[in-house]
Amino acid sequence: MARRKRNSARGNRNRDNRVWIAGFVVTALGVWVYAQFLSPVLEDGSTASDAKTSTVDDTKVASAESTARSSVPKLTSVRPEVSDGGAGRHVAEKGANPAQQGLPENTSQRDSEDRAKAQALFAAGMQASTKGDLIKARNHLNDAFRLGLSRDEMIEARAALTRIGNDTIFGPTIVEGDPFVSRYTIQSGDSLGKVATKYAVTDDFLAAINGIADKNRIRAGQNIKVVHGPFNAKIDPATFIMDIYLQDTLVRNYKVGLGEHGSTPPGRWQVGDKIVNPTYHPPRGGKIILADDPENPLGERWIKLIGIAGKAVGQTSYGIHGTIEPDSIGRNKSMGCVRMHNEDVAEVFTYLATDKSIVDIAEE
Repeated sequence: MARRKRNSARGNRNRDNRVWIAGFVVTALGVWVYAQFLSPVLEDGSTASDAKTSTVDDTKVASAESTARSSVPKLTSVRPEVSDGGAGRHVAEKGANPAQQGLPENTSQRDSEDRAKAQALFAAGMQASTKGDLIKARNHLNDAFRLGLSRDEMIEARAALTRIGNDTIFGPTIVEGDPFVSRYTIQSGDSLGKVATKYAVTDDFLAAINGIADKNRIRAGQNIKVVHGPFNAKIDPATFIMDIYLQDTLVRNYKVGLGEHGSTPPGRWQVGDKIVNPTYHPPRGGKIILADDPENPLGERWIKLIGIAGKAVGQTSYGIHGTIEPDSIGRNKSMGCVRMHNEDVAEVFTYLATDKSIVDIAEE
């Protein structure tokens, strides 16, 4: 009897051991399956969700841009901010080793100080704008923009600088203390073109801001507003944004299209001849398309660019022009030229002065 009880107890222990071992094996197998299959699927789902959110945000910005775009060229802009980032594209990544990036050891600290200074200037600029101190607001916001802002702050700063430009530069009003503008009295023998050349702007621009219907009809003793140019442009291929500067102050921005396969040379360009209703001569041969032909891919404006620095040196066959393919704006689809919406290039045509204005195209 005692032996039977011992054998029964031993059998129960063996059975318990087998159950425990089986449970351990099942648990280990479950962990392995999760690591190999389920975890990547869940991570991919999270990534897809983030991508979807980003796409929705970009769509809202693009939609706002399209809704507010005017079909009539004008100097006083009501366009929304079209920036989709880029303020911090040269800032070292958090936690990155400066030595691995070929940057000075104190880069991260300097970037942090610049960002803090930029945010303080941004806040001061927005406050000054609210109080109506437009010149102070413009100075602070421009300095903040130059130092680097977050995406949302950049959008607000660009929009505020555009509004300030409307009130100070692109209309007949002269704000006291504005160093960019002054009054000029037309002298005997003056032409509007002569005055424009003196101030490094275009006669079209002076006519527009002064309400002069006929550029060839001005009179001695007439007082006009003049703006101290030149206007310049900077293009960021990463965001397809052209920023327009009056000297070194941001006043306007536009969306552009660039060359496919990196065919728009980065560097510095001088503005050359400008043509209204240009004839198109295909650079790779083919049919010449006359001005006003609806098939003309240049639209109604051509601004010649002459390469003077960087990879642009010696290049003379590139330009800024309109397009008959508006969907190409914001994309790399041209043969190398800078494309713009037709109403946008009509405005830029008015700002940029031959031999005076500079266009900088950044490296991608």
